[in-house]
Amino acid sequence: MQINLNPSVESFPAQSAGALRAGYTLANSARNALDSRPAERGIPQCSCSPYFSLSMKTIFNRGIRVEILLAVFCLVSARGAYAQPIMISGPERELKESDIEVYGKITGIATAKDTYDVFAPFDGRVEEVLAELLDFVTPQTTTARLVSTEMAALLDATSPAERKQTEKRWQDVYKYYDVKPDEQGIILNVYIKPKDKVYKGDRLFTMARKVVIVGKNTEPLYSPLAPGMTAEMVYDGDKSIKLKTTLSSFLPLEGRPLYNRVWLEALDLRSGIRIGERFNGYIFVGRSENVRLAPRTAIIEKNGRKYLAIEVETGLTTETETELTKSGLHFLSPSQKIARQSGGHPLE
Repeated sequence: MQINLNPSVESFPAQSAGALRAGYTLANSARNALDSRPAERGIPQCSCSPYFSLSMKTIFNRGIRVEILLAVFCLVSARGAYAQPIMISGPERELKESDIEVYGKITGIATAKDTYDVFAPFDGRVEEVLAELLDFVTPQTTTARLVSTEMAALLDATSPAERKQTEKRWQDVYKYYDVKPDEQGIILNVYIKPKDKVYKGDRLFTMARKVVIVGKNTEPLYSPLAPGMTAEMVYDGDKSIKLKTTLSSFLPLEGRPLYNRVWLEALDLRSGIRIGERFNGYIFVGRSENVRLAPRTAIIEKNGRKYLAIEVETGLTTETETELTKSGLHFLSPSQKIARQSGGHPLE
């Protein structure tokens, strides 16, 4: 039979009185040792201790087996709340020493940032357009050639066979004007074509100084991100188009702490970048070599700190304190249920 000892239990069946009295004495001794202290100011008086059992099995002449269980509770907080016990019942395992490398899978849309317009410097006409949409250009790149209104009228009055001679004759007076951007970037819009009349201040091109891929990680990322991390992104429609990018900013998604909105700035601007199109790739989070590794689910998190029930070697010991001399390679894995009870949250 099984008997749960309670402070109110005072009598026992005669046939097992010896064993039960021994168990009752053991229970009372445990209670006395773990009994509550006098209440301090602001702290309610309460008897408690992590759950454990004291088991005693005796075989009597008549085959009666007695198992005595004792449950004691302990005070855990100034608020009087009871903590769930941390019962480490998992198997013993061993840390491994190896390398670890972390990447995060990213998808996003290429967007143009930090744009500006290139304007016509005078009234005239477009003779040539030398740049196309999405071309990468620099301050040394001629994107278009303009002539003044007077030069345009002179050229129109000349036959095609005589044009070269006319241009040479009047080159000191009327010259072609090469349109060049102030800064390097990607051409987002072209507003002109050959023979278009333009007036001073008309827009010729729109440029983007930067290309940023705005996206998110598509798989849980357990390591934190940091600005400056790099990622290689590949155009979804043409695997030959690749961009080297750097993480300029990120923001955790609400309610999804393992997912982030990311802004990846392209480092190698070049022609053919597809603005508004999807790019996929991997962000490099970090690498560590020859380090100790434990299963992620063996870590218990509480109040912003992380814990691992790891083997230790001890030195001097008193009734209340023990010297820790060295940590070992073995650890105990708590169940995920217990880890959550302790305030941790092993992420799945």
